[in-house]
Amino acid sequence: MKISIDQEECIECGSCVDECGEIFELKEGAKASIVYKYQAANPAEGEVGKELAECARNAAEVCPVEVIHVQ
Repeated sequence: MKISIDQEECIECGSCVDECGEIFELKEGAKASIVYKYQAANPAEGEVGKELAECARNAAEVCPVEVIHVQ
């Protein structure tokens, strides 16, 4: 499953990390990003296996500004 974050629109609320800290991280003074282990081309793009698909979808659903996209 591919994941992307529109970091320009991220409000740094931390909902994604609370819901799925296995995939997402929020460092002080930075926008949400994907943990290094799952990053692709940059910190805002990544890919996870089926075992984390539900976690990623849940994080996308709880994001109040809907900037997490999964496919």
